[in-house]
Amino acid sequence: MSLSIFNFNNNGVRIVFDVNGEPLFCLADVCRILNVDRTSRLLRDLDAKGMADCHILTNGGTQKVKFVNEPNLYRIIFRSNKPEALSFQNWVFSEVLPTIRKTGSYSARQTAYEELNRLCMQEKVSRDKGTFHSLGMHRRKHEKHLNAVRIETCKANLQLTFEGVAQ
Repeated sequence: MSLSIFNFNNNGVRIVFDVNGEPLFCLADVCRILNVDRTSRLLRDLDAKGMADCHILTNGGTQKVKFVNEPNLYRIIFRSNKPEALSFQNWVFSEVLPTIRKTGSYSARQTAYEELNRLCMQEKVSRDKGTFHSLGMHRRKHEKHLNAVRIETCKANLQLTFEGVAQ
């Protein structure tokens, strides 16, 4: 099996591809990144059909390493409380699933571009509008903060669509 590395927030996740060309993710790498104990109940609840033992070359020689399929990867992510996992969960629950429900499909790049453009226009209109009374200034400050967070999330989502799997 050929081994690839996926870069997630400057952490490498080893990936191999099964006979159907579907990615399998190194369980040890995923658990390390998300601070999940590999003996936890979470891992016992994974779908056994989505797990595979692969022999790969490591610094210690060829070793048997456990890999999980994409559905099991999502099971681990959705049960983690680490900020990176929560950010991914929020994106899936607030953007991906509602878009699929509304349109029947999801294109991360297009959706992120549309959202980024909408937020930038909203920020420009709000800034141009301005206000001079304290309640309006407080609302504007809060709105500006929320827009900044949303804009950064969109930029991060756009970056994810361009990174892909490194060879």
